[in-house]
Amino acid sequence: MAGRPAPADGSGRGRGGFLLAGAIVLSAGTTALILTRHGLFAGLAALAAAIALLAADASAPKAGRSRASFAGRVLDRVYEASIMVPLAWVARTGPQGEAVLALVGLGASYLASYERAKGQALRYRGVERALFKRTRYAILVLALLTGWLLTWLWVYAILTGAAACVGAWNVARQDRRVSTTDQAVP
Repeated sequence: MAGRPAPADGSGRGRGGFLLAGAIVLSAGTTALILTRHGLFAGLAALAAAIALLAADASAPKAGRSRASFAGRVLDRVYEASIMVPLAWVARTGPQGEAVLALVGLGASYLASYERAKGQALRYRGVERALFKRTRYAILVLALLTGWLLTWLWVYAILTGAAACVGAWNVARQDRRVSTTDQAVP
């Protein structure tokens, strides 16, 4: 059929689609486990979801745009929300500010993602490195597995806040360079 993509073109079918579907189920399970206060099992489910997302990302085509890479980026945000929102809900009455840190970290992560996407749409160079994604996943999994929520949420909020600042600085630097070259040409 002319209008339908073939399974091998990165349309989300096959191995990558299976991994993404597994990540969705595991993320939902993580949410349920956090809300029922089963931190260790939530950490294991979050670890499995992170592995599925990273494997799907590795199997997605690197050139061009594909449904699988788009779905992976969307599910990256879903993964974070499936951990941070229930953590904020469970910790909402706690005196240590874990709920606020969870929401600040999630907001900063969303801001960094938005800056990257908007910058790319405006044709500025910018990518989210795989190391940054793995680090974010590791922090969230460690927070759940160790139970040291306050410590790991501070680390997460600082990391994602720094990523948002770096993204804004990168676009501003490139914009200044473009503005300078536009003025130099008559």
